[in-house]
Amino acid sequence: MKIKVIKNVYTGEMEEKSFKKMLRKIQLKRPVMSIYVITQPIENHGLLEIYNYNELLQPYYRKKKGTVWVVGIASSRESAVQVVADMMEDMMQKLGKIDINEYLGVS
Repeated sequence: MKIKVIKNVYTGEMEEKSFKKMLRKIQLKRPVMSIYVITQPIENHGLLEIYNYNELLQPYYRKKKGTVWVVGIASSRESAVQVVADMMEDMMQKLGKIDINEYLGVS
């Protein structure tokens, strides 16, 4: 499975330097301590999913076909939940409906 990060990824509260470092490790598929990623559903059910990033590096996910799009990054699960809430609020303000693919411009 390929892991790709959208251009305008949402983030929790984190420093720019640590964000860039985490983003680089994600692109290289390196393990990272305490990072949660928000993705489009891997099994095409639901709106968004939150994973501990290291879980996506396990053999089960590596063997899967296709691409998973990372739409948000956070340093804790609680922060990731807040990022999802912020995304939903922004989407409703912009579109007036729930359509995550249209809002993020990915399929």
